[in-house]
Amino acid sequence: MVEPLPRQPPGRTNHQVDATPGARAASQETIPSEAPLPAQALSFDQRVYALVALIPAGRLATYGQIAELLGAYGCARQVGWALRRLPLPSPVPWQRVVNAQGRISMDPSRQGSDWIQRELLLGEGIAVAADGRLPLAAHRWQPADQAPWRPLGR
Repeated sequence: MVEPLPRQPPGRTNHQVDATPGARAASQETIPSEAPLPAQALSFDQRVYALVALIPAGRLATYGQIAELLGAYGCARQVGWALRRLPLPSPVPWQRVVNAQGRISMDPSRQGSDWIQRELLLGEGIAVAADGRLPLAAHRWQPADQAPWRPLGR
């Protein structure tokens, strides 16, 4: 039996639908394969995953930084929701994306993925305080000038 799509409040788009960790929105496609597709053929979530996949081990980016690199200014929350829809475990290094204060977003609604994120970052050699604080300045990812993605058209 096919489950109905969750109801969305007026003005919200599919990439903003609230989902539990590991859940996949019905409109979301799979993670892109190694063969790149034209930017307009990729969903927002796929573009987030492709960009986050470029963050090397031991480096951190913020949700807002990823949104800006995609040309989706002001869409940090949408980046967070896209990463939250990833099934766990995931080949996409989602744990390397943190909030603008340089913290893991610790929240009971994450159903333990905040603690998974902490352990994965510790495994990469990034010090994480008990309250989720990270040395963001020391580990900030600076992508190369030549980026393999294009900003979203507005």
